[in-house]
Amino acid sequence: MMNPQLDRFFEAVVDLCGDLYRLGWAENHAGNLSYRLSDDERRLFGEGDQRRTVTLDEPLPALAGESFLVTSAGSPFRLLVKEPRRHTGVIDMASDGGSYDIVWGLIGDRRPTSELPAHLRGHAERGVVDPENRVVLHCHPTHLVAMTHVHPLDEVAFTRALWATNSESILAIPEGIGLLPWMVCGTDTIGIESARKFREVSVVVWPYHGVLVGGRSLQAAMGMVESVDKAAETWLLSRGPEQHAIEEDQLRELAEEFDIHPPARFLSRS
Repeated sequence: MMNPQLDRFFEAVVDLCGDLYRLGWAENHAGNLSYRLSDDERRLFGEGDQRRTVTLDEPLPALAGESFLVTSAGSPFRLLVKEPRRHTGVIDMASDGGSYDIVWGLIGDRRPTSELPAHLRGHAERGVVDPENRVVLHCHPTHLVAMTHVHPLDEVAFTRALWATNSESILAIPEGIGLLPWMVCGTDTIGIESARKFREVSVVVWPYHGVLVGGRSLQAAMGMVESVDKAAETWLLSRGPEQHAIEEDQLRELAEEFDIHPPARFLSRS
């Protein structure tokens, strides 16, 4: 593609995007990704070529000087795996966080994903909670989206339902999930509200749409989505007049055994 080191870097990106497409979680041109580049990773892309500057509606000083690999708007992941340079790009944030330069990729005047405001705000907020966070991933996990159609859209109840499906769920998502009301995607509003949720959780569910996930690596973010969607699938399959699940006391035992500390609001006795 470009050089051996950059080829190796892109292997993980291409593998993730290919998996999302094959799972049906990034259909057509759905799904997008942003990855905060380390200094060494940024150097793989060279000095860059400042081709376009985009001013943000609101500066994000927490991201000043950072660089991100981002996916393109309207680029199907099934095509991204074949032509990464066309369907991804690198942006360099300005020294005041008020704008970014597109310096690599996005060939043919392509632009970053329309969800970029949610991604950048997510990086800014999640980075305060976890400075090692590098990834923000948006996709459409089928069972999780289906669950939002039939389960009450209450954050605590939704989290408890996911946790109660199997013993691994509370271990995979010990923070629980954030749940937004339905809102128009690709706007600053959903970015602002998702970022607020990222102050407490790394998984934000968008009803009837998908999920926004933060992670320290591509695999960590993907693993989170897999865990949440498996729990949602189990919940959907087990619904019925004789439904039973892991009890609250059993969730507490799991948390104690594995030394995790879920937010108290998800395990309050009623």
